[in-house]
Amino acid sequence: MKRTIKRYHNRKLYDTSSSTYVTLEDIAELVKRGDEVQVFDNSTKEDITGQTLAQIIFEEEKRKRSFLPLDTLRNLIQSGGAAIKELVATELTHVKSFVEEKVKPTLENVQSIPAVQHELKAIKERMAAIEKEMNGKKKKSR
Repeated sequence: MKRTIKRYHNRKLYDTSSSTYVTLEDIAELVKRGDEVQVFDNSTKEDITGQTLAQIIFEEEKRKRSFLPLDTLRNLIQSGGAAIKELVATELTHVKSFVEEKVKPTLENVQSIPAVQHELKAIKERMAAIEKEMNGKKKKSR
């Protein structure tokens, strides 16, 4: 679910979806459960989502609920964000290799099932018919 949060000059945060004031902890919970959160300064209309999420991380660290090792925090500051990009790239590589190693063979096995082959053939035929129809409409509109 997408949530829009407005931050007022008194630093209060207002969730426009639920029409309630929220705390940084509330926003953290929204993010943890998968909601997309955008935070705007109400007076300037500036998107301050990044600042707010950084503030949440800071508050978590202050409460000793540390989830980032000190070396990671140092690297983040030193690299100006390049460390996170590198971490994400590394993780994407792991995910890609997992998919290729585990998921791809399973998918290939499923595709060999006669009922699945029949459905795939039907889908391909429908797509070809749609493409043919679209190409015909393009030619007529010219």
